[in-house]
Amino acid sequence: MTVFLMAVAYGIFKTGGFILLVVKGYQGWTWFFKNYDDLPHIYRSRWRYQRRFIFRRIWKRIFNH
Repeated sequence: MTVFLMAVAYGIFKTGGFILLVVKGYQGWTWFFKNYDDLPHIYRSRWRYQRRFIFRRIWKRIFNH
């Protein structure tokens, strides 16, 4: 009986993971196609943000010790 309950719990867990994968995949694809024309701008603006803030922090953390 314990093995059966463990198998049922495992199946529910794996089914939930698959459903979550489908939902997140759908959200990602819809975001991608809604923002397709803005993707170069989004990529450049994120790169600019990383260059201005994140890379400086990493650089300071590495070379100030």
